[in-house]
Amino acid sequence: MHFASIQFAYFLAVTLTVASLLRGRPVAHKAFLTAASYVFYAKLSIPPMLLLFASSLVNYGLGEAMDRATKVRHRKYLLWAALVANLGLLGFFKYFGFVAQTARDVAMVLGLKPNETVLELGLPLGISFFTFQGLAYVVDLYRHQGKKAQSLLDFLLLIAFFPKLLAGPLVKSKRFLKQIADGPPEGMVDLPQAVSLIASGLFKKVVLATVLATRLVDDAFVAPENYSGGALFVAAIAYTVELYCDFSGYTDVARGIALFFGYRLPDNFNSPYSATDPGMFWNRWHISFSKWLREYIYFPMGGSKGSLPRTFLNLFVTFTICGLWHGATWGYILWGALHGVVLCIHKAVRNARPALGLVGREPWWWLGLGWFLTFTVVVLSRVLFKAGDLETAGVYFVRMFSVSAVGQGFDGWVVLATIIGFALNFVGRPLRRWFIQLHERIPTRFRPLFWVAVGMAILALQPGDIAPYIYFQF
Repeated sequence: MHFASIQFAYFLAVTLTVASLLRGRPVAHKAFLTAASYVFYAKLSIPPMLLLFASSLVNYGLGEAMDRATKVRHRKYLLWAALVANLGLLGFFKYFGFVAQTARDVAMVLGLKPNETVLELGLPLGISFFTFQGLAYVVDLYRHQGKKAQSLLDFLLLIAFFPKLLAGPLVKSKRFLKQIADGPPEGMVDLPQAVSLIASGLFKKVVLATVLATRLVDDAFVAPENYSGGALFVAAIAYTVELYCDFSGYTDVARGIALFFGYRLPDNFNSPYSATDPGMFWNRWHISFSKWLREYIYFPMGGSKGSLPRTFLNLFVTFTICGLWHGATWGYILWGALHGVVLCIHKAVRNARPALGLVGREPWWWLGLGWFLTFTVVVLSRVLFKAGDLETAGVYFVRMFSVSAVGQGFDGWVVLATIIGFALNFVGRPLRRWFIQLHERIPTRFRPLFWVAVGMAILALQPGDIAPYIYFQF
């Protein structure tokens, strides 16, 4: 049950109706939203729902103990318990198979005969997001920078709130808990903004991402040997745009739905493909996760406060972990490590700017060159990110840069969808503002007809079956 399904539309209509009737009863409102969030997750599978509940109970209990602990030693014990519980849970489900397979491969190289069977564990959807959310809550309390949940119910809603459950955005616990504690507003919160976000998100996912995935990207990355070099080059750019439309589309819809229930979620994307350097890109892409990496990994290691070599090490380790977070494959790990190296180079170049005569505001040619190099690194690194294994990625790179590589091409719809998706990176926000202004000019009694018309237009443009959101796998 994902945001672009009819089943979810029914779920949302029922949930919103009941929640609206309970706005004057804050406890009942929170209890219903929590129950609805668990029903939403249970529709995917019952065991992961039980895992979500158990993880929430553990983190809530650790948070309560952390709040009562007065001795530094006891607080450190609780912090380690939170790290072991959360990272152990995440590591077991995400990396057990990878570690077992790697150990098996090493054993074969050494001439041993390992067990032929490797245990395969199903990855619970959203486990990375709800685990990191719970861990951040306990760490913030340890640092005296967080807000303790007023009740178990408040904490369960913080973790399980269904618009953000499966793919974020990650929220600062103290800010979202304050919204929960304040209770639902009397009326709808910023309805035009909510509608514009949902329409934007559905268009990006249902139309653009679906066209790019089904007409070129998925097949090209599965069997690059069947495609020409030009088609693979276009597919790499198309996948870069598809990932943006898919993930930012999810965030847009999540934020819009949250507004329906009176909650504000942070923006997760800010024109990332207009970034003129790698640092700017990571400040604009998956913003909530980039902040999480800085606050809970990069800064605790020392950030940029130490020597330049130590800063380089901190950047490299942080982004290697970022790659590993996405999945237990060498492609993800190399993708993260590559971005760590690029950020180190960027840091070195920034430190050398005075020697290069670049003092003050950068000239236009420098910004243009920075944009080109940044976008090129992003596109090429996506091959490691998308390809199923390093062998496939190697074939992809070889054929993409081979003038003589011949094979299947691509159609004009792919080019059009790529151009539109790339353009939305630059003009998405102005278009939403225009949409809101148009919405405000329509008489109130006719607005539901306008919403239906927009929805029907998106469905009419839908090219085929809609795949699950890409980031659900992380």
